[in-house]
Amino acid sequence: MAPRVLFCYIVFLLQCCQAMTSSSCDPISQYPKFGKCCDKCPPGTYMSSECAERNTSGCQPCGPDRYQSEWNMLEHCHLHKTCSNNGGFVVEKAGTSTSNTICQCQFGKHCVNKDCEICEENTVCIPGYGVVYKEEAENFIIPICEKCEAGYYSNVSSNLEACRKWSNCGLLKMIADGTTTKDVECGTPEPLSKVGLVVGIVFLSGVLLLILLTFFIHSGYNQENRTKVRNMFTRLMRCTGKIQMPIQELTENGRILATAGDEDKSPEVMTELMPV
Repeated sequence: MAPRVLFCYIVFLLQCCQAMTSSSCDPISQYPKFGKCCDKCPPGTYMSSECAERNTSGCQPCGPDRYQSEWNMLEHCHLHKTCSNNGGFVVEKAGTSTSNTICQCQFGKHCVNKDCEICEENTVCIPGYGVVYKEEAENFIIPICEKCEAGYYSNVSSNLEACRKWSNCGLLKMIADGTTTKDVECGTPEPLSKVGLVVGIVFLSGVLLLILLTFFIHSGYNQENRTKVRNMFTRLMRCTGKIQMPIQELTENGRILATAGDEDKSPEVMTELMPV
């Protein structure tokens, strides 16, 4: 066999072996080299040295303010994004060794595109209009001004506030309906005028006086009846005290010795009655 043909045959065999080896490697975490599968560096690290015939790949952790989110063969990690206050940004989520910093616009501002490279002031909505966030594209939302619907209102000029719902009066009376720029008014009816207040006080005073007068008349009538009943009862007791039946004492022979009336010749004693 000619040397040229032999060389081509050997190269072909090496390529076949390499193809077979590469097809058996994990495309995410490995790469083929020297006829074997070498490891890539995991997220949070970078590759400081590639693998050799007898050594594996060398990986080092990302330094401060740097990250790597994928398996890689890079010689360095990426820098974290900076959220500039002068550009209207604030930090939504701080970066780690495996993730980048996430920035968002300050209150009252919004991103002008999906990548949020620039923040822009929100439009100020006049009374009767509120801020509504409308989706322009996937994961891209911008604020716009929309007129308040029925039952909602906005009484301020703002680039943040949405329309607010009318208040619910509940048990209170609705004094005035709401509009797109004014809430409903709830409360009790207007207080009575001074003349009505005076008339009410006089009327209540007259009713109270009539009640007191009726009470005193009723109390006096009952006292008079009680006095009459007490006097009649006293006279009745006096009459009963004057009539006494004689009690006779008999001897063994049946003769009457004395009576209770003969012995009791003392003056009449009246029993004083307690008032009823």
